[in-house]
Amino acid sequence: MKRFQQMGRAGAVAALTLTLAACGTLNNPSRSADTDWRDDAIYFALTDRFANGNPANDNGANRNAGDRADRTNPLAWHGGDFAGLKAKIEEGYFKRMGFTAIWISPVVLQVPAIETGSGPHQGRPFAGYHGYWAEDFFRVDPHFGTLDEYKDLIRTAHRNDIKIIQDVVVNHAGYGAKLVTEKPGWFRTGEQCGKDDVTQCLAGLPDFRQEVPEVTKYLNDFVSYWQRETGIDGLRIDTMKHVPDDYWRQFFAAGGAGDPRKLWSVGEVFDPSPARLAHFMNDLGAPSVFDFPLYFAIKDQLSTPNGDLGRVADVFAQDGAYRDPTRLTTFVDNHDVRRFVSEVQAKGGSAPQAAERLDLALSLIYTSRGTPSVYQGTEIAQPGLGDPYDHPAGQGNREDMNFAALTGSTLDERLGALAAARQKYPALTRGAQQELWRPNGGAPVLAYRRVLSGERPVVAVLNNGDTPLDLATLPGGGIPLLGTFGGGALTEITGRASDLRVEGGRLVGTVPARAALAVSGTAGSAGTVNARLPEVSGVTARAGDGAAELRWTAPADPAVTGYRVYARTGSGAERLLNFAPLPREQTTYLVRGLANDEQTTFRVVTVDAQGAESRGVTVAATPSANNTVRVTFTVDARSQGNGPIELRRFDTGQQVEYPMTQVSRGVWKTDIELPLFREVKFKFGSDHPRAKNSGYEGPDQPDRSYVVGTAGNSYSGTYDFITRPVPDAVIEGRVTGEGQALEGALVEATSADPKVNYALTFPDGSYTLFVPAGAQTLKATAEGLAEATRQATAPATGVDFALVPAGAQGPQVGKYRIDGDLSDWSAPKISVQSPGEGVFGADNNWLTLRADSDAQYLYLAYTYRVSGNSAILYLDYKSGGAAQADRFEAWRQAATFSGGMGGVDAFIARYGNEAAEVRRVESDTATPEVAASGYTIGTSGTLPAQTVELAIPWTSLGLSGPPAAGVNVVGGIFGGEGYGAGDIIPDAGSTPPGANTIGSDAEQRRATFTAPVTVR
Repeated sequence: MKRFQQMGRAGAVAALTLTLAACGTLNNPSRSADTDWRDDAIYFALTDRFANGNPANDNGANRNAGDRADRTNPLAWHGGDFAGLKAKIEEGYFKRMGFTAIWISPVVLQVPAIETGSGPHQGRPFAGYHGYWAEDFFRVDPHFGTLDEYKDLIRTAHRNDIKIIQDVVVNHAGYGAKLVTEKPGWFRTGEQCGKDDVTQCLAGLPDFRQEVPEVTKYLNDFVSYWQRETGIDGLRIDTMKHVPDDYWRQFFAAGGAGDPRKLWSVGEVFDPSPARLAHFMNDLGAPSVFDFPLYFAIKDQLSTPNGDLGRVADVFAQDGAYRDPTRLTTFVDNHDVRRFVSEVQAKGGSAPQAAERLDLALSLIYTSRGTPSVYQGTEIAQPGLGDPYDHPAGQGNREDMNFAALTGSTLDERLGALAAARQKYPALTRGAQQELWRPNGGAPVLAYRRVLSGERPVVAVLNNGDTPLDLATLPGGGIPLLGTFGGGALTEITGRASDLRVEGGRLVGTVPARAALAVSGTAGSAGTVNARLPEVSGVTARAGDGAAELRWTAPADPAVTGYRVYARTGSGAERLLNFAPLPREQTTYLVRGLANDEQTTFRVVTVDAQGAESRGVTVAATPSANNTVRVTFTVDARSQGNGPIELRRFDTGQQVEYPMTQVSRGVWKTDIELPLFREVKFKFGSDHPRAKNSGYEGPDQPDRSYVVGTAGNSYSGTYDFITRPVPDAVIEGRVTGEGQALEGALVEATSADPKVNYALTFPDGSYTLFVPAGAQTLKATAEGLAEATRQATAPATGVDFALVPAGAQGPQVGKYRIDGDLSDWSAPKISVQSPGEGVFGADNNWLTLRADSDAQYLYLAYTYRVSGNSAILYLDYKSGGAAQADRFEAWRQAATFSGGMGGVDAFIARYGNEAAEVRRVESDTATPEVAASGYTIGTSGTLPAQTVELAIPWTSLGLSGPPAAGVNVVGGIFGGEGYGAGDIIPDAGSTPPGANTIGSDAEQRRATFTAPVTVR
């Protein structure tokens, strides 16, 4: 579940990215009571966005305009229904990919649509197409069909051996639901909403008071009604952690509405901590929960060749937190998060690489413990940047399923092969999972085995790198199999070509780039006892929070090659923690995923070269959340000037903020009492009003991570540099405005990465900027003053800026003073007025454009309003040029150039009020940036109002002088990458007018430029 801040309804709707989605199954008289869901593979269909089988119900009850289907609006109904799902079942769509269960989004009647309060769809209807805004919990929403059609869908699924999992919400009702008016005492609303997980009102939605007995009964009756009336096989339970524990205890109790003996369910506990998830399964009785810890590891590590597969292994290493980790439900992405394909592309991967990495991630969840769940569109490698509320049409994570795209995808066949392997090899669904190899700073490979008594074992090997990996090049000459296989050849269980084989007890062969291979063979033997092996000595155990650190002294006998550790909690069965022996030289081991307040007995055994074990030495410890230590956190935040710094912690289920104290110039510290051996996830934050990235450090980087007590009870870092190395140079200087020191002025290295290579000034105007060594272009800005740029070679000191008021003392370049003040533009050769609003609204509107030229310079000046979008001016001044901007390596937009605009030879682009970029267009893709020293620019204005003024030498455009035919100029306010424009200039309403056009929302507002203005 995503974190939400408390907010009013308008703000809540704006922030809506509800992780409202889930999957579960309940048994009915026609289904086997002993169904083992580990044997299943689940397909998640967002009903409204999957398939339209009956256009007659597209407008539902047609209560208002928001009820009517509008496929150009990502927040409206689109027409998908029960009939569409039924048709796809009968077609064999799901069975072909091996899916045995379909999780469908909530089916209940939704509240009427509301108005979108902000973002790219501001003012348009926002409907409950997703199903999480219930109006009536006991009625089917007519957009999906009728109750009889729903029953028919379920009967059809059962005839085809497919289970149906119904998504349910017991945390909240929809905005303005009649039930809230009828039963006000049942809900928390407005000021009654709290800030903790349970009492907060997610996105301003009315929050059920489950502690009221009538509410408990109502919600139980709601779930029981759908089970009894329709014969669904299971439940996906939305927003599970936002409902009180006591509700779940009675829900899952014997005879309860969610009694696991009659109804399987899987809960959404949006949390990265295995211990937190285990609480719902071990203590509250949930049959399954979604494996969010594994999701986060997949998202962060498998999406890039720089990812660490050891972090994936760390998740599996905490499986001891669960009584039975095979009951988890695993997934790669869903409708509440950025899709995996877009995670890869955001980190520089190409579309083909993203599809291969998606295959790799799917291979992981199909060959590891748990039940795999796959979101619709995965079979076509569908991208999606996030909640459609925040993204233009075509860019969100809830796009309509595009069945036509199957012709260009092989992932559907891959899903079928993976599912078939799970059915053929019981070790994949029922077996123990044991690690064989992890990177440990070396090659990006992870290997584990799945073993089940009496069945053929399976070994899965993942290569996260961008080049093929010869396993024989690993230390030791391959992956030690430790007796996994006997003699004979190995079979790749999904049908992939493979040369993996056993040589000298090790797995060798080549694993392709961004790929996984899974092989099986005759079972070998392992785990014998060597009574002559010497034991370790001096074994101790230090208990922490859900963890314990073991230490011992190694025996001197060279026959000992490593160690294994076993654990037994209370009187339970002993379990092996590490099948792959620890190295002989390692004499400490941190065991995580332990139950708190229960004694765990550990047995440390020595292992010989053949994998045989000693009898072992035991030691006991009792983990507890009360086992804490004081940890000192230090951050070098000199880049943040005098902005107050705090630590923002994320591993508790909600953000916890800790103030820090400045101990020296820009260096901040805090001491925090924390649970011993707990992995703390956090970022440092800046509360300066001009802080970038909303005051959070490390944009596009993961949270920081620290395991308490493993590094001398201290942690230190440099602000903004989490996974990126700290630059090896600094530039220092001072910024003044009208002779006065400027506190909070922003200095950016535009030649590096302004997202992290920037600094805010201290009260005396001084700044410290972390940058790579070498030549850098810097820009300084401050409110109400004209920006200034200068060159410096890092490291450097004394790089000072003296800013002047906007429009006051900018440099005189040729005919104009370039300062963001256009009062001296009295008679330009070109002047266009365009006050009319575009489709993005008044705050994304191009207003004026002026252009002039002389023998040395092209002069451009323009005004516009912009909020969350970009202003781009395109230039055409020679034959040829790019006919589209769709493939540009930078500033890729949905824009076409033809007619009088023969192509694009250069453009000026600026997002918000950030630094502008001048780029030449050398091909359909290549758009190298012109160095900032190659032109003069002046800007002014406070967002959203902006003014830009440039003087560009002809030589910077690759010309020796003004072109004979002049320069054709067009511009627009553009949305995100790959999207079109909301307003353009010139257009039909400008003075003078132009024939340029903007396409429909379905066409992603493609801008088509055919009629430029020309300056000669």
